[in-house]
Amino acid sequence: MTTDRLPRLLGPISAALFTVGWTIGSAVFRVPGQVASGAGSISASLMLWIGGGVVALCGAYCYAELSVRLPRSGSEYVYTYTAYGPFLGFLIAWATLFGAPMAVAAVARAFADYFSVIWPLGEMPRRLLAASVIAMLGGIAALSTLTSTRIAGLAGVGKLLALLALALTALLFTGTHPVAAPPPPSVGGLAALGPAFVAILWAYDGYASVAGLAGEVRTPQRTLPIGLLLGLGFIATAYVGTNIAYFHVLGFNGVATSETVAAQTLGAAIGPRAAQVIAVLVMCSTLGTVAAQCIGQSRYYLAPAEDGLFPRWLARVWPRTQTPGNAVLAMTVVAMAFVLSGGYSAIIGAYALVWYPFLAVALFGTVILRRRNGVPTGFSMPLYPLPLIVFIAGIAAMCVASVAADPKALLVALFVPATGSVVYAAGRRLSRPASGR
Repeated sequence: MTTDRLPRLLGPISAALFTVGWTIGSAVFRVPGQVASGAGSISASLMLWIGGGVVALCGAYCYAELSVRLPRSGSEYVYTYTAYGPFLGFLIAWATLFGAPMAVAAVARAFADYFSVIWPLGEMPRRLLAASVIAMLGGIAALSTLTSTRIAGLAGVGKLLALLALALTALLFTGTHPVAAPPPPSVGGLAALGPAFVAILWAYDGYASVAGLAGEVRTPQRTLPIGLLLGLGFIATAYVGTNIAYFHVLGFNGVATSETVAAQTLGAAIGPRAAQVIAVLVMCSTLGTVAAQCIGQSRYYLAPAEDGLFPRWLARVWPRTQTPGNAVLAMTVVAMAFVLSGGYSAIIGAYALVWYPFLAVALFGTVILRRRNGVPTGFSMPLYPLPLIVFIAGIAAMCVASVAADPKALLVALFVPATGSVVYAAGRRLSRPASGR
C-alpha cells in the first residue's frame, strides 16, 4: 500500500501551506466578476464567497475524519473503495482519470493567458506554453516529492502575501469608482447563480488537497486536521478580503462587468502598469498550484493501480527517487492533452460536473464507515452529520443550477459513469477466465 511505500514528509504547517499553494491559483483574480454578476449585489456576492467557504469547511471536516481513519494516499478513491466496494471505487477512479488532469490543465492555461498579457500570444502558442509548464513541473514531481512540496509551500506563502498587498493597496484607495456599464438584466437569476457557484467552488477546489497525500504526512491524526482546517482558514480569509477590496475600488457595477477584476482594481489604484503587475502575480500563483497538483493529482492514479483497478505499472514507486513516477508522468501526459484541446472556461465547466457528484458520494462514505466500524478515535467531525449534510446540499445545489443554466451539461455529467460502467463490466468479464484457472 502507498502508506508503507512512500516516505512521510509533511508536517502540519507544510501541509497547510501545501493546501494554500494548491488552492489559490488564478480563480480569485478571474471569477469575482462572474460571481458578482450572478449574485446581483455586493452583500449577496460576499455571502456567496462566505457560503462557499462554509461548504468547503464542512467538506474539510469530512475529509479530516476519513483521512485520519484511512491514512492512505488517494483520498476520495480510497474512501469510496473502502465504503462501497470495487465497482464505485472504479467509477470514481475513472472520473479522476479525466477530472484530475482537467484541473491541472485549467490552471496551466490560466498561466498562459496571463503570460500573454505581457508577451502577446495567439491561441496555439498559449496551449503549447501551458503544456510546457505542465511537463516541467510534472517532471520535477516525478523526480522529487520534497522539492515539489517546497515549491508549493513557498508559493503558498507568496500568494498570501501578494493578496494581502493587493487588498491593502485597494483599501487605501480614496478616489471615486471608475465608470462602468450596468450589469445585464438577467443578474441574480438561477441561470446566473449556477455558473457563479461553480466558479466559487472552483476557487476553493484544492482545500482538501493534503488529504490526497495522507500516506505521506507525519502523524496523520494530528497533521491532517490541522493542515486541512488551517489551510482553509487562510484561503477563505484571503478570498473574502480580496473581494471586499475589489468592491471598494470598482463598486458593484465595476466588479460585475469585469473579466479582469484584479487588473482593473490595481489599475484604478496605482495606474496603467497594473495589468503587468497582476499578470506576474497570477503567473507565480498558478505555477505554485500546478506544482502542487502534479504531486496530489497523480495519487489518484496510484491507489487504483495498487488495488488492481488500473494497470499495475502505474503503482510502481521509483526506487531512486521514492516517488510514484509512472503515475506522475501518466497524469502529466493526460493533462497536457487536455490543455492542448481547449480554453479555461470550457475545462472548468466540464471538470465541475464530472467531479463534484462523485465527491459527494465519496464523502457520504463517512456514514457507511461509522455504521460499520464505529466513530473513529483519531478525529471525528463535530456536529455529525450536519457538516456532511451541508456539504452534499451545496454540491447538489451547484449541480442543479448548472444543469438549469445549460441542460446539455447533463450529458457531460452522465458520460463518465456510463463509460466507466462499460469499462468495468468489460474488465470483469475478461478477468473471469484467468481467475477460474
